[in-house]
Amino acid sequence: MPFLKLFPLAIVLLIANAALAQQSTTPGDALVAKLKTPDRRVRDVAFSPDGKLLAAGYGFTDEGGITIWNVADQSVVVNLLIGTKQTAGISCIAFSNDGKLFAAGSDDGDVMVWTVGAWRTPKTILRKRGSAEDLRFGGPMLGFASEDQALLYNLKTREVIVLASRTEPAGSFSEISFTRDSKTVAVSGARKALLWNVETRQQIDTHDMKAFGFFGSLSPTGRYFIVGGGAIFGKKAVHIWNVNEKKLVSELTDFRAGLFSVAISHSESLFALAGGDYGAGGGHLSLWSVDDAREIAYTQFGTTPIRGIEFSPDDAMLAAGGEGFVLLYAVDRLKGPAVKKQESSLCGEIVVEGDRAFVRSLAQVPLPMRDFGYPWRQEIVNANTIAGNVGSAVVLNDWSIESTAAGDRARIAGFRSLIDDRARVNPDHIVLGYVQNPGWSDGFIAKIYSDGRFVATNTQGKCLSYGSLVDLKTDFVTVRDRLISRGIIDVGKDPLTLGTDHYGTAFIEITINGVTELRSDADDLRVLLNGGPAKKREAFSRIFKPEKEFIDSMLKAGMKLPQ
Repeated sequence: MPFLKLFPLAIVLLIANAALAQQSTTPGDALVAKLKTPDRRVRDVAFSPDGKLLAAGYGFTDEGGITIWNVADQSVVVNLLIGTKQTAGISCIAFSNDGKLFAAGSDDGDVMVWTVGAWRTPKTILRKRGSAEDLRFGGPMLGFASEDQALLYNLKTREVIVLASRTEPAGSFSEISFTRDSKTVAVSGARKALLWNVETRQQIDTHDMKAFGFFGSLSPTGRYFIVGGGAIFGKKAVHIWNVNEKKLVSELTDFRAGLFSVAISHSESLFALAGGDYGAGGGHLSLWSVDDAREIAYTQFGTTPIRGIEFSPDDAMLAAGGEGFVLLYAVDRLKGPAVKKQESSLCGEIVVEGDRAFVRSLAQVPLPMRDFGYPWRQEIVNANTIAGNVGSAVVLNDWSIESTAAGDRARIAGFRSLIDDRARVNPDHIVLGYVQNPGWSDGFIAKIYSDGRFVATNTQGKCLSYGSLVDLKTDFVTVRDRLISRGIIDVGKDPLTLGTDHYGTAFIEITINGVTELRSDADDLRVLLNGGPAKKREAFSRIFKPEKEFIDSMLKAGMKLPQ
């Protein structure tokens, strides 16, 4: 389900992502080509200076290679290293400024150089310099960044100039870049980003990373320096610095997935960010305006993060290394969020927090390794649509997901309220539920409101049924009194969850006059592991099992709007 936001556990996210229809992979018709690679693990892409060639590096450790295409007809010009004794995982590639040379860095820490067009056996100019992270040409220099050091290699004199070496475990280097005139070079690392004057070899400036740094790229004229990144879980930040004024222009922190790569357009008006997560819609790509740090477009691809990205020399195309493909996007057609109409009806309750409106799970449920909490919450783009329905249970029967780099939001085209005003004024309710993990989508939540209406969903909010207890020949008071008379209040409160990531938990929640009583069948895990009696579970089951027929009648009642 694309709108889960509360769980850090990857397993829950993957299960949830599979439940509802996924986001579209491109905004509009921006994707103009998908160039297939021999290896699915694409790590870097590069355009030749004239824009006629496009290269991709792929693979890991001793297995990988390079493919180079003719951009005009998308034909393969050459495959490099594949099937040779030099085969290696290629993490970074670059064309020289004049287009005559092509270089690649490997996981072995070697840097190989080819003559463009000849494509004979490459010359290895650096060996065992640490697993390669990035390389770029700057005039007569080739900049190289690895897990161990950042250096410049003079292609004319073969001199090696070490700019920085790792001094701590987290001090590796991730990116190196030059200005167009090759006079300034920047190196970014996990903790710092550094700028040097190439001619004097003097450090010009230092920028501390607020998140674990994955990139730091200079714009062609050196006016801007964009640094930042972030792992899949944890803090993420992107900083746009005005180098000349030594001033932070913008700081972006609202990202929902890992950030691993940045590319700045040659005009310096745009920049792109790439990264993502693992699972459905794993690769994330977003396009931004440099001047106002405004997100222009967002799209997704594949089940793994996107890493290599680059603008064509004329900025007309943006290449991105996806899962087994190099994706070519028309930059002028990359606009807006990724939009996907949802096929399943969503049932939940409308809540407002500050100036933002959300549709949220009907009730809190047992969460993996945690206490009870709401399993999902989805912000509503067009909140005016549901004005006057705060506190109501609703069914969204015509809606879409709009995805951006920050997250997913719902756009509602059609909905119906499932309870009347009496239930909104009187908060009394009953929840009967069961949740398990794995098998997240197999759980259910059945909520009965004080007006005698009920709504049932799976754990992810997909509507299972809704209607009136009148059709089931009962009412709210009868169900409430039956549960109380059977002793639900007498069942021990603690623990409410097993506190594990694999579990199956049944629960009952009753709210009377605004006071909530919550009980579950979770027992003390230490007692269970030691072979002790599951007294609490047995006490709860004596109440919950007799309700099975009633619960099934609600779940199978269909979706009938109450009269």
